[in-house]
Amino acid sequence: MVRRLRKTKKNQKYDFSRNRKRLSQKDRRNGTIKNSEIRAAYDPKKNPSKNISDMGLVYDVNRAISIPNVKHQIKAMEKELAGKKTKHGARSRRPASKQYVAEQLERDANEFAGTRFQLPRSQVQQITTMIDRYGFNYQAMVRDRRNYEQETWRQFRTKIQKFLRIPDQCTPYLEKKGWLECDMNDPEDPRWKEFCTDDES
Repeated sequence: MVRRLRKTKKNQKYDFSRNRKRLSQKDRRNGTIKNSEIRAAYDPKKNPSKNISDMGLVYDVNRAISIPNVKHQIKAMEKELAGKKTKHGARSRRPASKQYVAEQLERDANEFAGTRFQLPRSQVQQITTMIDRYGFNYQAMVRDRRNYEQETWRQFRTKIQKFLRIPDQCTPYLEKKGWLECDMNDPEDPRWKEFCTDDES
């Protein structure tokens, strides 16, 4: 044991290649605020919790939305039954001085950013090839020799419907086919007619 201690002490050498002052400064840094609204309203003279509460936000979620304590609830019920006064709800707080930050964040969160979902390139190629060959005849797609995954007609229909709901991917294809001006929901148009589905049986 003594030998082992001696060895560890011997290995603890000072690292001259490290700048200790710079490392301690790095440890003390709080990091950068990524959100532009919060960064603009942040006051470096105040501590983080005060800053956040001034903006109408919550610094510690556990304190803001506390887990109900059964003991406290029982005590409050006993006081009510005894006729004593009890504290009802949270105490009234003064409005935040920078409430506009919270409102702006809420507006940004509610804003629809559009769908970012896209199908893989290989899947798009498979779908477009199948539509070029068979139109919307799903049973013919199932029988195609390039259906390596042995997908059912329902799987093909789901894939195609998903593809047609992604404008970034389906618009260039429809433009190339000359179908951009057509109405997909028009039952009279033979180009959009679906074959071998539940609707036919």
